[in-house]
Amino acid sequence: SRGPQKAAEACSEALFAPTLPQFSAALRAAADERRPHIGACGASPALQGLALPEALVSERLRRRTAGFAGNRPELSALDPRSFAKQVIEAELAFDDGNWVQPLFKRQGDVWRLCKLEVLYRMHDAQRVPFPAFVEFVKASSDQSPNPDPELRRTFCGLAIRSMQRIDELLSRLDGGRKATLLNARLLTALNITAKQLAEALRVPLRNRKLMAIEETEYDDEPQDLSELRQQAWKSFGAYSLDDVKPTVSEFSSFAARPFTYASPRTPQGNSYKALPSAYRHDFAFARRFIQDFKKARAQDPSVEADIKLDEEFCCYLIGVGHAPFSREVMRKWREDHPEASAAARSAGLQLIMEALAAGMGITFEVSFEDSDVQWLLEALPALEGRLLKQGGLSGSVALPASFIADDLLTLDG
Repeated sequence: SRGPQKAAEACSEALFAPTLPQFSAALRAAADERRPHIGACGASPALQGLALPEALVSERLRRRTAGFAGNRPELSALDPRSFAKQVIEAELAFDDGNWVQPLFKRQGDVWRLCKLEVLYRMHDAQRVPFPAFVEFVKASSDQSPNPDPELRRTFCGLAIRSMQRIDELLSRLDGGRKATLLNARLLTALNITAKQLAEALRVPLRNRKLMAIEETEYDDEPQDLSELRQQAWKSFGAYSLDDVKPTVSEFSSFAARPFTYASPRTPQGNSYKALPSAYRHDFAFARRFIQDFKKARAQDPSVEADIKLDEEFCCYLIGVGHAPFSREVMRKWREDHPEASAAARSAGLQLIMEALAAGMGITFEVSFEDSDVQWLLEALPALEGRLLKQGGLSGSVALPASFIADDLLTLDG
């Protein structure tokens, strides 16, 4: 529809009139420079076997994970210490909790597999054991005002074992398949907190260039984070920033006139995806990450990174979340709060523009229709070929990591 597009164009023209002309040439040049490196989503005919279409991958995931039962309720209800001992340390989860979810990038008119992200799953392909795993992460990281030191060690150990397990699985591939993966830039990404990064860099791995790291928001940044990031870009195939969203004050500053922020409401009248007043991976933090990336790219133009906008901000930017009611809820919120909606989109456009100008990609932590992002692609043409969506048609479904070779890398694209 033209409504969202016109609104986006209006706020873009009002905000970016002085800057978009200056950036357009640089963005096109960055897109041209990056095009030879975008891998499976811009693959040569020799690599088309890995440029797997979204529909094919999603159907295989649904079929191969249909037999997995849900998580046991008594385990999903465990307190953090009990969950660590009885589930994580006992390795009760299938594949020790290492499952992978596909991310897709558009090649022509088709969305194709571009990355695999390692997620924690136990025996349910669609979700973590809730609330046990979520509470465990909170208690073992700076999400808690007083993190449990023992649980913090367990959480770091889980992250390191995930890296080692993926490295082991990649090592089982023959040399030809690994070379094809590397040429196609089909990387397997793992979530690491800022305080786990130093330990991750010390782990002996044989397939670092086939692995990517996503810096999660759970921990405060150590003093040497910028230096650690530089090491990570040199070491791994890519290093990206996970779960980015603005604070209320950050996106409010883009409003044409002052407004009072009110969160969307669910059909039952509850607050839905309220943006925070303070957040670790806010836009200011993301801009520091972009500056670190620019420093790394000045030394090595081949380094890669994405900014991943989290589900909450995707609701405000493109009107899509995970919940089936998200579209209708966000449509009503945009109608009721046009100033706030325009400000949110303007803030998102600005950050995306800065990331693109630095040579980065953009990931949305949701699946979406092409029509949801058409206005965005028209406002920022350089986003074409550099926008990823998470999950695709299979949604939150993940596949056990040990199934990768037999279930994804053997498909005929």
